[in-house]
Amino acid sequence: MSFHEKSAWACLVLIIGVYMPYFVAVFRQPMAAVGLFVAAAVGLAVLLTVFHVVNALATRTIRATGRVPPADELDRHIELSASKWAGLVLAFAVMSWILFAMYALPFAGVPEPGVVPLARAMTAIQWLFAGFVFANVAYYAGIVVGYRRMALG
Repeated sequence: MSFHEKSAWACLVLIIGVYMPYFVAVFRQPMAAVGLFVAAAVGLAVLLTVFHVVNALATRTIRATGRVPPADELDRHIELSASKWAGLVLAFAVMSWILFAMYALPFAGVPEPGVVPLARAMTAIQWLFAGFVFANVAYYAGIVVGYRRMALG
């Protein structure tokens, strides 16, 4: 497995592992997002940094040259394909968020016209953030699938 593939696997697994519990907690208690967001972002950054340092130390070519192997044409093709899928996922998430914001929020038991309760607003914000996270998951999953297809055949 190449350095780039290992990196994609780590990003995919860690993003899911960090943000799945985050979204479970936040969609149950929308106001919990205030403290959990920073904790999740810092936790993900620390875990990815540790993984990439260990991965770089364990990769013989990086130890020998001190540089990450450059992406070749196949790597760029796999990343471009994954980017297209991630863009579609993000577009779908944003469009669904727009529909949610236009049609669900104003009529969801709002006490005064034009006033959205804070918990509903936080849920809408987390919905949009979840779309961004899903797009990243789609990107790294696309990279992993691209490398696995290449390896299988």
